[in-house]
Parts: sequence; C-alpha cells; structure tokens
Amino acid sequence: MNILLINTLYFPYKVGGAEVSVRLLAEGLVKSGHIVTVLSIHEGKDLKLDTINGVTVYYIPFVNLYWQFSNSNHNAVKRLFWHLLDNYNPFLKKRIKKIIKKINPDIVHTNNLSGISVAVWDIAEKNGCKVVHTSRDYYLLHPNCKMYKNNCNMTGDESSVKLWSFFKKIKSKKVDYYVGISDYIKNKHIDAGFFDKDKAITIYNAVDNRDISYNSTTSKGARNVGFIGRLTKEKGFDIFCRMAEKYNNQNFIAAGEFEYNKDAEELKELASKNNIKLLGHCPVTEFMKMVDLIVLPIKWQEPFGRVVLESVFSGKIILTNKVGGITELASMLPNVYFLEDIQDLNDVPQYKQIPNQVFDKFNSESITREYEKIFEGLLNG
Repeated sequence: MNILLINTLYFPYKVGGAEVSVRLLAEGLVKSGHIVTVLSIHEGKDLKLDTINGVTVYYIPFVNLYWQFSNSNHNAVKRLFWHLLDNYNPFLKKRIKKIIKKINPDIVHTNNLSGISVAVWDIAEKNGCKVVHTSRDYYLLHPNCKMYKNNCNMTGDESSVKLWSFFKKIKSKKVDYYVGISDYIKNKHIDAGFFDKDKAITIYNAVDNRDISYNSTTSKGARNVGFIGRLTKEKGFDIFCRMAEKYNNQNFIAAGEFEYNKDAEELKELASKNNIKLLGHCPVTEFMKMVDLIVLPIKWQEPFGRVVLESVFSGKIILTNKVGGITELASMLPNVYFLEDIQDLNDVPQYKQIPNQVFDKFNSESITREYEKIFEGLLNG
C-alpha cells in the first residue's frame, strides 16, 4: 500500500505523545513493506524533504498569522483570527494538494490537524484516496485542543464547542474510517456527532519496548518521587509541588518543560519553594533510573496517557487520577493506582510483575497490524 500520514509535527519536532505514536506507526508500516510518506508543518519558510528510517517526510512551511508553538504571547484578536483560518486553511490546502497529487497515496491517514486544518480531507477525497482519521486530541471539537480552561475541563456542551465544531463535523463525513486512541476519546467524538459509529474503532498507542529500560522498584520506603511531562496545571504539576511540601522527607524530581503562559512563573516559584529538582527535558530511560515512584496528578481528560504506559513498562508504580483514557489503561495495566484511593505515599501497594500479554498488546508490531487491517479493509471493500 501507498500510505500518507498527516500530523501537525513529526520527528525531530515534538510536543507530546502524538509525535511519538505517529513515528512508531510510520516506521512500523515501512517494516511491513508499505510505501510510507509523512506530511507535517514546520516553522521555516521553505519546503524540506527528508528520509528517516525508510519514511519519506515532507515538512511544509506553516501558513497562518504566527507559529503556534512559539513562546510569543498574542492578543485575543490575533488568536481568534488564527483559529478562524485554522478551521479551514485554503492557503495551506494549495500546497498540500500538490504533494498529494504527486504521491498519489491509496490511504490518507490524518492525525493531529491543528495548524493544518480539515481541508486535507477535501483534497484526499478529490484525489480518490481512502481517508482514515485518528483523534489524538480534541482539535475537532474546539480550538483549545485540550478542552481545559481556567483550571476546569470543558464538558462539550458549551456553546463555543458547538459553534467551533459545526463546520468540522460536516467535513468529517469525508472520513471513511475513524480511530480513537481510547474508548473515551472515540465516544466523545461520536457522541458529539462526528463520524459513523459503525466505522469506528479504538486502537491504543504503541510503546517501543526497546526504548524502555526495565528497572522495577518496590514501593515501600520509596525515597525518590518523580513527575514527567509538561510542567503545567492541567498535568497536575501544582499538586505535585504541594505533595512535595507535605512529604518533605522524600526527594521530588520533575522532568519536563514549563509552558510559556501566565501560570509558568507561579509554578516555578512553587517548585523552588518545595525543593523540587527540575531536570528540564530528560530522556524517559534516564528519568526512570532516578525515581522509585511516579506521581501524575493529571487534571485534564487525557485522551490516552502515554507517560503512564511508559512508566509501567519501566517497572514503576504510578499514582494518578481517574481522567479520560487513563481510567482505561488502569483497568488493563498492573501498578497503576489512583490518588483518590491512596491516603499516604508510604502506603501504596507492592509492585506486581507485568504479564507478557500486556507488553504484547501495546507493542509497535501489534498496533501497526491493527491499522493495516483497517487500510486493507477499505481498499478491498
């Protein structure tokens, strides 16, 4: 098969777990013998073309009022017009149209579309391609892709959600098959009127076990308590800092970056006050060697929870919250417990061994094969 994957960013650019998941899928499809191309945007002014582990990658220049991942602060009017253009970007559409016509893929598989827009679905349909979409965030529902605002989760019933999702909902009829990375995010989109529930499935994200350094620890007497991810309130870093104040006889370590927003200075001060060791960006394998217990007091409705999976596969015990797709992961994985149920960090249960079938369920080969079945079914149906 000739497959085109579209995602906002691609290696070496990375913001979250979506970039990791798309790369694992792209390289997995190459290993299965398919022709694989990835299309993403970048901050530069020129088209860049590269080949990474057998995957042809087009990095096209973004076309909007500003680069969405910059640290610059933009006023409300400018942000509004950015999102209006991002709802359906006709300028970027012209550039993507040329590339799709050149590649002529059988399958166009879209993922995160912020900065690209749903215009790609129109191009794919007109080019005779089958379209598969995977939701890895809430972009289709609202410009706030996390649907987390003012320290609260948006329910989806807000008038702003209905307004911003209306046009994208119409365009979603062009999608031939829909994938959610958890039942939670899949059902949220279907309940909102997106996609055909009879042509929808859940496929969880993959973790490349080769990149995980397995180093199990026991929970009793844990001295090093870790947090990994964006150092933001929706990730619960403020709660982690307050826990460090309560358990000041233990070492609290955080890996990740602060975001450029109004909360950053407050969180930096809170971390400093409670003697949290800040590592900045740190490879997962290195971080896991430093900690005994991982605490992730996540507040937003995390669609999947890659860091939870990576932590389990690294042999750690995880304390987190019952939010989004994480609740599903906890039902399938050992050593994931909820903060609501644990009254004291010293009372977490003992470590349990991970069954082999758990590793198999989330490995790259298994996830790749699930997507292959969808692609083959569309082409042969």
